[in-house]
Amino acid sequence: MFIILMYEELLEMAKLVRKSVSAVPPAERGNIVAMGADGTPTSHIDKVAEDAIIGFMNQRGLELNLLSEECGFMDRGFPDTLVADPVDGTFNACSGIPFYSVSLAIGKGSLSGITEGLVMNLVTGDVFHAAKGNGAFLNGSPIKVKAPGKDRLLMAYLGAAALPHAHEVASRFKRVRCLGSVALEICSVACGQADALLIEYSDQRKTPRVVDIAAALLILREAGGQAYDKKNEILDMPLSLEVRKNMCALGSEATLGLMA
Repeated sequence: MFIILMYEELLEMAKLVRKSVSAVPPAERGNIVAMGADGTPTSHIDKVAEDAIIGFMNQRGLELNLLSEECGFMDRGFPDTLVADPVDGTFNACSGIPFYSVSLAIGKGSLSGITEGLVMNLVTGDVFHAAKGNGAFLNGSPIKVKAPGKDRLLMAYLGAAALPHAHEVASRFKRVRCLGSVALEICSVACGQADALLIEYSDQRKTPRVVDIAAALLILREAGGQAYDKKNEILDMPLSLEVRKNMCALGSEATLGLMA
């Protein structure tokens, strides 16, 4: 049995990110201020959010390394790592679309080694949280995935870079949504709002990284769901920005047949 490790610290960190992001004028959010560790441009809002996380870690003396979208891996000499996506859904945040989040996870090695995760909706303040072996929660109340039914809802990327197979899968569902924050979309599956999430990009450089999904996948798994790679194997990725994978996240294994 695992125990909740750092819920209060993660919550305070997320609240600080929310406060810092909300202070950035909308017209300045998308300004490019640097290049991230993964070689993609860093927007002003991403930098502000990441600086809030690093500042919090330093102030509190948290004994964690950091793997983040913009700065990459910061080896601080500790066994466990904070895996952070300071703003998941940057395009939404910069475009005034009210659906973006901060994703914070703690663990070591790979996705299978994540022991605690928190995702906060930076617009509403809703908090998803899980600690390995202790279940999943939304604003303190337990959540579970929903049982499959006829009125299935799929979250899926279906833009210009989507593989044709993604459109084929989408045609099997009654309803399809693409909301633009993979962490929150996975959490939507975890709390029973959606049946599945499918991400299949033709361009490997656009597929999810561990920073995008580490916290949300623990929440999903603790809520009774599971995630798979394109080979229909349980999804695992090292704690590194170098690896990206297409994936699906399911509330029920019975839905896996629809994804083939």
